[in-house]
Amino acid sequence: MIVDDRWRGEHGIGRFATEVVARLAMPWRALGGNGSPTSILDVISLRRTKLSSTTVLYSPGFNAGFTRARQILTIHDLIHLQIASEKSFAKALYYNAVVKRAIKQAGVVMTVSATSARAIAVWLGTASVEIVVVGCGRSRAFAIDGPTASFDLPTFLYVGNLKPHKNVGVLFKAVAMRPNFDLIVVTSDVEQAEAAAAAAGVSERVSIRTGLSDDELASLYRGAAGALQPSILEGFGLPALEAMACGTPVASWSGCESVQEIRSGTGVTVESATSADEWARSMDTLVEQSAAGPLIMPVAWNELYSWDGVGDRVSAVIGRA
Repeated sequence: MIVDDRWRGEHGIGRFATEVVARLAMPWRALGGNGSPTSILDVISLRRTKLSSTTVLYSPGFNAGFTRARQILTIHDLIHLQIASEKSFAKALYYNAVVKRAIKQAGVVMTVSATSARAIAVWLGTASVEIVVVGCGRSRAFAIDGPTASFDLPTFLYVGNLKPHKNVGVLFKAVAMRPNFDLIVVTSDVEQAEAAAAAAGVSERVSIRTGLSDDELASLYRGAAGALQPSILEGFGLPALEAMACGTPVASWSGCESVQEIRSGTGVTVESATSADEWARSMDTLVEQSAAGPLIMPVAWNELYSWDGVGDRVSAVIGRA
């Protein structure tokens, strides 16, 4: 068994790879190489082409290439094919000619949510591939107990990038309608966030943070009145999971099904993704909910979204292969 461990990192697929690879139940060795798993040259990687037909090659991400090995992938989402700002001819060609071919040959693919599973099933267009939802987890730092940030005003948290499908602009407009609320934006897109806050006239009430540790982020979640997830589309929605694990309710758009899965009937559902007024009202409701005490999720929810559980499910799929 070979594992493409080049994905390991701190966020997104990188965090999934870091946590899951450390929990694989069977012996493996690394595919190796210093190149990026998303490089077009990776398709013809010599390390992959030299593998035998008796080899299972697992990738925690969407990368595949030419090889005799059986490639088992984790496709987190199909945003590269679904969102206009993320689409390109090269991406479509890669997914349809390389990734889809590898999945069909393997006969199985993993993903992180029922939402992504449905999208993948439509894209593959065949019932001969088993699609397994292995889920996603959160680090131990995200728990109800722990240091809690203190704020003078009810403060809300947005965590993520500022790509168009994240729909973050509506939050700045909503904050402009609530002069007694503050917003913290945790992102690497610092300049873009600063410009958006200035355009909405809320720079003094928006704090932009970057490079936070899990412990620092968890402290902010615990002190926040709520977490805001305005995305149009997500493969999963890790910030929502992390917030809820810290006892903080989440507001999200009704059409973002993967986050709705995670919320499991808690928090606030916004019916119009682009309505600043509705997002402002969702913050009012989150303040009321947080005043009642931390959000307590059932044991089954916590077990479903644990990295140990994800590692077990991934290992089971690879074991069958």
